[in-house]
Amino acid sequence: MLQDVKTAAVSKESRNQHDYHILRKYEVLQCGPVEKLIKKREHAEETPMYFVTIEETFDVLRASHIATGHGGRDRMMKEIKKKYANISVQAIELFKSLCLECQKKRTRPKTTGVVVRPILTKDFSCRGQVDLVDMQSMSCNGYKII
Repeated sequence: MLQDVKTAAVSKESRNQHDYHILRKYEVLQCGPVEKLIKKREHAEETPMYFVTIEETFDVLRASHIATGHGGRDRMMKEIKKKYANISVQAIELFKSLCLECQKKRTRPKTTGVVVRPILTKDFSCRGQVDLVDMQSMSCNGYKII
């Protein structure tokens, strides 16, 4: 796309409808030897909205996810929209679902409780009681009760 914008800007006499569309929507920002594709600005003093390549997408998502403190989809989207123009909500949701830190802090499924009934006896020390620790939500080697 970067190359298309550059060729459309150079060829002034042989522009077609596609070239005009590209020039209306995009522009090239040159920072030293690096050229970046940005969203067309009305005024030169506006902050540029960068278009991210596929190779850079992961780094941008990771940086915004950490900057928001492992924030959710909406917080990440707000952070990304300040600077970048072409990162989708689906990409953010996919990144967030694969984040190990976010998976650790996700709530675990709650087990429906075990009913505790007191033991009623007539004599002292005629019955005993054993408490079982329910570990169904975090079983270890197939064992669910201690």
